[in-house]
Amino acid sequence: MAERTDLLRPPEAAFVSGIAVKAVDRAIDEHVLPEGFYVFDDGRRLTPGACVMIAFYHAAADTFTPGLRKHILTRFEDRLRHVEFAQYHALSRQNWTLDGEYWSIDLAPFLARTACGYERLCEAEAEVSRDAAVMSGAEVLRGTRVPVHDVAASVGAGESIGRIRDAYPSLTDRQIELAVVYATAHPLRGRPRGTVLPAGIRPVERKRVPRKTAG
Repeated sequence: MAERTDLLRPPEAAFVSGIAVKAVDRAIDEHVLPEGFYVFDDGRRLTPGACVMIAFYHAAADTFTPGLRKHILTRFEDRLRHVEFAQYHALSRQNWTLDGEYWSIDLAPFLARTACGYERLCEAEAEVSRDAAVMSGAEVLRGTRVPVHDVAASVGAGESIGRIRDAYPSLTDRQIELAVVYATAHPLRGRPRGTVLPAGIRPVERKRVPRKTAG
């Protein structure tokens, strides 16, 4: 396969496809994806066409057997092999239906879904910057000194947008949402970070009330 510049790492491909990272890795390990739809170059990387394939393969798990899903993907292999992200929207308007004796599928919605996912990823990446002179080179939301993964960790810990805005007044709701997108597609290595709010801002403790049992 010729060298490509639009390959995605598994967490990026997972976000674009709308599935879990483990499902992306399984698609490679279990040979769901044909050769040429992924490479081992400084880690695993997947093509745009691979994102469409795994989005369909995962979504159809409750409807079709693994064997039939793989068969369907082979029928679309040639059309998806050289797909680029910039082509997604145009391709989704083409005919991507495939009919079997007792079933019919349409791949166009998966092209449209992955197109939206990729655009969202690009939007998030454009909102993040890194400068050795700012926060020791940590990835921050553009125009701020706020580490993007700290914001995402706060959201993941259940903090409301309002409380995060109180902690980081310079942020907009859109930046907070994009911080989550970016951190999902670009997770930190090692142990996940906990909630990191500025001094003076403490997370609200949520106490669980035991349920009463009858009797």
